[in-house]
Amino acid sequence: MCWRLIAGFTDQNSEWQRRYEKLFSAIPSAREGRRALDTLLKKGWRPKRTIMLATWDGEEYGLFGSTEYAEDRARQLHNAVAYINMDGAGGSHFGAAATPALDRFIIDASKEVRWPSTGGTLYEAWKAQNDGETPIDRIGGGSDFQTFFERYGVAAMDLGSSTPGSSGSYHCACDDFYWQARFGDPGFEYHAAMSRLAGIAALRMANADIVPIGYAPYALEVAGDLADFIEAQRDRLGEVVVDVTRTIDQANTWRRAVESLQARANEALRQGNTALFNQLNNRIMQAERDLLTQDGLPSRPWYKHQLYAPGIDTGYATQRLPALYDALFTNNDPETAKAYEARLYESLRAATGTLTIPTI
Repeated sequence: MCWRLIAGFTDQNSEWQRRYEKLFSAIPSAREGRRALDTLLKKGWRPKRTIMLATWDGEEYGLFGSTEYAEDRARQLHNAVAYINMDGAGGSHFGAAATPALDRFIIDASKEVRWPSTGGTLYEAWKAQNDGETPIDRIGGGSDFQTFFERYGVAAMDLGSSTPGSSGSYHCACDDFYWQARFGDPGFEYHAAMSRLAGIAALRMANADIVPIGYAPYALEVAGDLADFIEAQRDRLGEVVVDVTRTIDQANTWRRAVESLQARANEALRQGNTALFNQLNNRIMQAERDLLTQDGLPSRPWYKHQLYAPGIDTGYATQRLPALYDALFTNNDPETAKAYEARLYESLRAATGTLTIPTI
């Protein structure tokens, strides 16, 4: 099987304004990453998986470039391992969003990048900026990861850095090369650091014997989100209309399957069991896709991911369990919400089965 890693850098060339930080700051990072990969190739190195670099037009108009690309190549995306997104790379404040399956991967990669003006790593700076935490948001809306993750189930991450606070330059005529070079990122040191981060992420994902996508924290988070849904019903409706108890139990069963699979993966790595690598990778890649519903979300069928989507009326903000919340609280349709609970339950059963390797 030909596996593919896609690294996408937002280049909003169809924008109504041609501004630097919002529109083009990720592009130098992409070009530097390409130059580094070219250097490795000339030395004889080859990745185990294809690395595809892309820039997208029309992001602000409606994610046109990335959406058309993905829809035109939907069958090929079955072989996509992961998607790395970078929308901006022009400042000292780091931020990330991802599927929970990639949280640990991002944190580990951040430990390998020196962060300008700190004398330490990005990981250390990230924690210092957030009271000792490394917050990773969940993917919602607002950038080119949407189609890959929320329609086709490709594990995705969004990496970026920006000027802290309110710089006043966002979508402003003053956001040009002069502003970036003089105030936003003098010396373009943060651009270089973000290029290193994206490059490390791409190389690790492309070269790992077993793809570093982990579902144990995912399963725990899903169980917690479902418990929150029960509480939301009590708060808003005064009673539980849609029972998700069995779905919480299934999420916990999924977690146990993940832990068992991880033990098998660790054993395969210790033994160098290359015959098992391919089977494990196929299963790991499929599990995120198991969380899609082919009928799409209620009232917006283009979106298919049952666990994360842009809020229906919140702009870029992420809505967890969007089918359940949309059906019950937005559409006031308990029967549809119950139908989507059944679909989510079956999806979690499918993900559990995918990550369960029979003992021989």
